[in-house]
Amino acid sequence: MNVALVPTTLDEIDYWDLDMFVDGDPHAAWTVQRREAPVWWHDRPGGEPFWSVSRYDDAKVVHGQPTLYSSQAAGIIVRDSHLIENPRVGADINPMIHTDPPRHAPLRKIIAHNFTPRSIGELEAQIRAYAVDCLDEAAEKRDVDFVTDIAHRIPAAIGLSLMGVPREDWDHLAELEHRTVTRTDPEFAGGADPYEAANAASMELGLYFYELLTARAEDPGDDLLSQFLRGRIDDEELPIAQVVSEAVLLLAGGLDTTRAAASAGAMLPLLQHPDQLAALRDDPGLLPVAIEEFVRWSSPITSEARTLTADTELGGHQLREGERVVLWSPSCNRDEDVFADPFRYDVRRQPNRHLAFAHGEHFCLGAHLARLTLKVEFEELLSRFSDVEQTGDAVRVRSNFVGGLKHLPLRLTPR
Repeated sequence: MNVALVPTTLDEIDYWDLDMFVDGDPHAAWTVQRREAPVWWHDRPGGEPFWSVSRYDDAKVVHGQPTLYSSQAAGIIVRDSHLIENPRVGADINPMIHTDPPRHAPLRKIIAHNFTPRSIGELEAQIRAYAVDCLDEAAEKRDVDFVTDIAHRIPAAIGLSLMGVPREDWDHLAELEHRTVTRTDPEFAGGADPYEAANAASMELGLYFYELLTARAEDPGDDLLSQFLRGRIDDEELPIAQVVSEAVLLLAGGLDTTRAAASAGAMLPLLQHPDQLAALRDDPGLLPVAIEEFVRWSSPITSEARTLTADTELGGHQLREGERVVLWSPSCNRDEDVFADPFRYDVRRQPNRHLAFAHGEHFCLGAHLARLTLKVEFEELLSRFSDVEQTGDAVRVRSNFVGGLKHLPLRLTPR
């Protein structure tokens, strides 16, 4: 087998080669797969074999049958050799993203009312205050890392405040979450083995939320975690371990995804396409449409795995019960059969029916919050800075699970 950072044939594609996701071109691999084998049995050393799904319509079929394509049976993270050998701790207490019908909907319903367009709209002033504070600090520094100084901090502040986490703990918890999710990137391990560092961070996060929730159970408030504590399914309260898992999910669900959309989907491509940046400067009213392109372009969750609960057919192939299926959202969102000129970055693109927020039962609960966060963040950026200059290389996250950037050095010129 020949492995290439820019694959040109199926034989050269290895989705376990994480160097391809950092220094190569995974879109080259996905383009080859969409053309030659849209549903393809990927069996390479480094992790579990799986059916690789690269096209939009096939991915919608999978999203649309959450019982047949189970999120709960073995989780939604495609399992490399390390995850197979070291199953995640507490797998019997699944957060909602790792659950199937009929349990998924009741879990989601407990907090869903907080994420309607109306409820999210009421948060705009609070979100803008966080953005203003963050960008005031950035304006003083002028030379910043957009990812760590801005794109990371704003959604972290929003998510942790909605959970009622004390302000003094925000930075540390956000860093622990990032270390957990980006478990395959050595940079975040502080010199340790990245998997061991991720496991340690995950345990620390779990312990923190266990202690926080144990205390809060005595006097719950209106925050998201208190709502889970008061929640009932079949007239039974949720085990504290369940609420801990939901707390970790809420943090992860809003942080790395929005951070990726802001950096890899917005700031970097806007700098690479100055005509698109100029269009937004001339007409900030384009932002709601542009945000869909930010999200399509970045597709922050790179892969989602499912497990078959019965035999079925997909894309002309017979799939068997127990086999794993992996959806590549970035590939689906560049599908030539669905998107006109899909490799063109267009802040005016309409329609833009991307799958970056998933589809069906597991459609992203925080989609409206992510959209408003990006809108406020870039409204403030465009109004506060007359010039934004890239001063160093953009560096991608080393992962086939989450996408985005981990560094983007900029020089900001305040108005």
